[in-house]
Amino acid sequence: MLDTILSRIFASQWHVIAIVSIVLLAAAELGFNFGLRLHLSNDQARKDQIGGIQGAMLGLLGLLLGFTFAMSVGRYESRRALVLQEANSIGTTYLRAAVLPDAHKTGVEDLLRRYVDVRLDFFRAGEDQGKLAAAERATAQIQRELWAHAVSAGKEAPTPITAIFFNALNDTIDLDATRMNARRTRVPGAVWLLVLAVAACGCCASGYGAGASGERGAFANVVLPLLIAVVITLIADLDRPRGGMIVISQQPMLDLKQSLQPDQP
Repeated sequence: MLDTILSRIFASQWHVIAIVSIVLLAAAELGFNFGLRLHLSNDQARKDQIGGIQGAMLGLLGLLLGFTFAMSVGRYESRRALVLQEANSIGTTYLRAAVLPDAHKTGVEDLLRRYVDVRLDFFRAGEDQGKLAAAERATAQIQRELWAHAVSAGKEAPTPITAIFFNALNDTIDLDATRMNARRTRVPGAVWLLVLAVAACGCCASGYGAGASGERGAFANVVLPLLIAVVITLIADLDRPRGGMIVISQQPMLDLKQSLQPDQP
């Protein structure tokens, strides 16, 4: 249930910034109204406690945002590095196909060129589950055909030279699984729930302090909630590998595709 709700909230960066902004602005306004009651009651002892509570809340929020940002950046860098690793692995496999018997060499090279196109299609599919499934099926089919060529070539020429191609192909297939796993690895829903809860409490405490002073402050009631919402949106965008404003460049794959084009007569 929690994951379903959060997946809808974090479906796009526009959902995130809209929903989080509304929640935090409402929390700040609620805190201001409660603080206004304190101002009218003129309870100085309780007013003196507000600064410490507000600082503790915002300090905890800063710690959580920094922790979540570090998680998202780490995953983003890992996914970006895997694009280059997979492109290098496919390129190495293509070069080592030259050691295969002539009956398999051309077929393997054609399959690897198609494989690059399919991997690019997989990225371009974005969050479209139908296109993602089609790209995954095409990837698996080409991998099976490549492996069949490798097995046949190994039987025809069981030499250490052929084994070099086996190793390169195995690494390429493994990197596909690694990239799939990296795509599914996201900031846990419980962490996002905690961040949102502490952010709401922090904005509420900030609004409460403004209300207790008897003056509606634009920073406490508007600027701070919106600023926090923008930071959360940025972190969520980094954590979404297939969409949003911050995307992972596929330039290594595009460069590989260009380099694998057969020479024109």
